[in-house]
Amino acid sequence: MTSEKLRVLLVESSPGDAQKVLAKLAAGGYEVESHQVDTAEGMKFALAEHPLDLILCSYDPPGFGGLEALHLLQDARIDLPFLFLSHDLREKTIIDAMRSGADDFILKGSLNRLASAIEHNLREARIRREHRNAQLALQENQIRLHAFIANLPGLAYQILRTEDGKLHFPYVSEGALALLGISHEVLEQDSDVFHQMLHLDDRASYFEAMQLSFQQMSFWNWEGRILLPPDNEVKWINLRCTPRLLETSNVLWEGIMFNITQSKQAEIELNHSREQLRALSMHVQDVREEERLNIAREVHDNLGSLLTAIKLDIAWLGGRMSGEGHKLAEKARDIETTTDKCIAAARDISRTLRPSVLDNFGIAAAIEMEADEFCRRTGIPCKLERMDDVVDLSPDVSIALFRILQEALNNIIKHARRANEVRVQLINGVECIDLIVSDNGCGIAQRDRQKPRSFGLRGIQERVSHFGGDLRIDSAPGKGTTLSVCIPHNPKPHDLTTITLHQQALF
Repeated sequence: MTSEKLRVLLVESSPGDAQKVLAKLAAGGYEVESHQVDTAEGMKFALAEHPLDLILCSYDPPGFGGLEALHLLQDARIDLPFLFLSHDLREKTIIDAMRSGADDFILKGSLNRLASAIEHNLREARIRREHRNAQLALQENQIRLHAFIANLPGLAYQILRTEDGKLHFPYVSEGALALLGISHEVLEQDSDVFHQMLHLDDRASYFEAMQLSFQQMSFWNWEGRILLPPDNEVKWINLRCTPRLLETSNVLWEGIMFNITQSKQAEIELNHSREQLRALSMHVQDVREEERLNIAREVHDNLGSLLTAIKLDIAWLGGRMSGEGHKLAEKARDIETTTDKCIAAARDISRTLRPSVLDNFGIAAAIEMEADEFCRRTGIPCKLERMDDVVDLSPDVSIALFRILQEALNNIIKHARRANEVRVQLINGVECIDLIVSDNGCGIAQRDRQKPRSFGLRGIQERVSHFGGDLRIDSAPGKGTTLSVCIPHNPKPHDLTTITLHQQALF
């Protein structure tokens, strides 16, 4: 028994038969909302104006009904369960009715099967309606997906790798023409067309990335160049896709491909500009060092010699004036003392500009001298824990290491609050030279390293990068700082020529 409300269109010209059908439905527990018609116009009006669940139609002449009513419903393209009710049970009548599209055929004289037939056909109608709605939703999603793919700034594709290692493009979107200059039909027919477009210098990396993705079933992300027909125009593309293993043991990648030529050219230009700035910076450093060397020599040789000569002359005068006047002799001694101070200042200036010990005795001796001077000026012990002998070190690397040490010690003076010990190591390794400077001060926070005006650390980084070395700073607030520099024994400094050649190679 059911208590559903049933909206029925009853196509019946016999009042008696109509009354029996409605009584049977009521006895079956249905709350019936019925509309009875006996003409084609009445049926058209009912279909247009009333929501209905099913149609019960008489198949008995002479009134309106039968196949004429069924065809009217079919012409209206309305999907409703349509059941014939008749006193005629001839086999040919039933076959004709069912072949024409009726859902069931029930004897009016025995309506016992009416309730179960209605339940069955209502269920079938609901299944058809759900299936139709699902189909419509699928079509709508397909339309949206197609519109999305069509408006991508690139193309969507599938790459299939069969068990024998052959590659195919089962699907390529219409964006292939704009991105690759060839239609998607061409790629779907022959995948080698795309592979032949790969730049010779990038082809190996393409297949290596594919093989790695295949072996690990991992995301495939590749950037490289292709040559577009007919003039071999160079274009950079970015390929991104995800593999999945099919039941056939084949692997299918699904992904997208973008044109990144503009951004790649901007990246190359930016890197080129950075390299030019780095080369210019190092050129300025070289010019500065050369100028320092010249000034240091002038101060040491000329100014130092002149001051020494003045001191000797004053000493000579002082000796002559000792018997002629106490005040003149005292003044001469004051001038001699001042001259000594000038000589010491000239010596300090010369050493600061370019320590002669660096050129005469090497980097290890220069570091020892600088450590002693740091200890004298600050009172902070500077321990040389390890000082390896470095033979045949180029002058450029020697002065770079010395300037890095000076900057590191200056940073300790300015920023390493509460530091009471500094340790320096110079390690001559197999492949590179390591300079390590440590303190037990307050440490450096990460935000302080990234300050726009942190020129000291930035200068150290530029010097190290110029020689293809590495810089590592280990620090934490309250735990001191360790600065480690590694420079190869045979550095290859960047210059503008190599940068220009490198840029040309990219294209």
